[in-house]
Amino acid sequence: MLSLNDLEKEYLGLKKDNFPDSKRIKFIANLGASDEIAYHYELICKEWQEGRQLNLESSFDRHGGAGLEFLFERLAKEGDQKLKVDTIYLIAQILSKSKHRDFYTAFCDRLIPQITSFLETNDAFRRKLIIALGWVGTLEQLDILISEMLNSKDSLCRAWAAASIMQMSFHRASQAILRDKTKAAFLQGISREKELYACAVMIEAAQNLFGKKWISSSAVQNQEAEKIEKARKMVVRFLGRD
Repeated sequence: MLSLNDLEKEYLGLKKDNFPDSKRIKFIANLGASDEIAYHYELICKEWQEGRQLNLESSFDRHGGAGLEFLFERLAKEGDQKLKVDTIYLIAQILSKSKHRDFYTAFCDRLIPQITSFLETNDAFRRKLIIALGWVGTLEQLDILISEMLNSKDSLCRAWAAASIMQMSFHRASQAILRDKTKAAFLQGISREKELYACAVMIEAAQNLFGKKWISSSAVQNQEAEKIEKARKMVVRFLGRD
């Protein structure tokens, strides 16, 4: 395990060499294996502020419950809204990988009020919070995601809300209950969605939730209009059945 001094030296060397992948990956592992939680978070915040994509947060889950407790403490003290939202997203990301840990449920329940308290914010923040809610939310938050999918003025919020409903089935909500409670909403959303990409994401979310194969991931990413419209008709036919 490296000391704070060792980690600081390693980081300065990485920065000097412009963060080469092999050394950066080793450094990320060293950060996660260390007890220097505050320093790890400090570097993550620096990465966010500089707009870099160094992936330093990918090993923060290795700090376990102590790391999550630290992040909640920072949330309580932090005044900057962007940093708060980014930290909420980081906690949710860690929890999505921690379903097997004994602290999972308690930390998820603590995070939900933090997410919902920031939902009346700008679209860029709300997109991240919607994704986070899919990772940690329960059926009690389902109506929030359905409302975003059907009523948000932002097409990506509508898309991510659909994807988050599907994510709930992998985390804290029963797939069978989700199918029952969202069938009408998916039918309504997919039928009337005018933005091609948002419609494609909704279709992909519905197919994963209902165990079907209506569209390929490549057709979604490439926004292939003909395939999306063909899939839309199949989804509407399926979801429209009694």
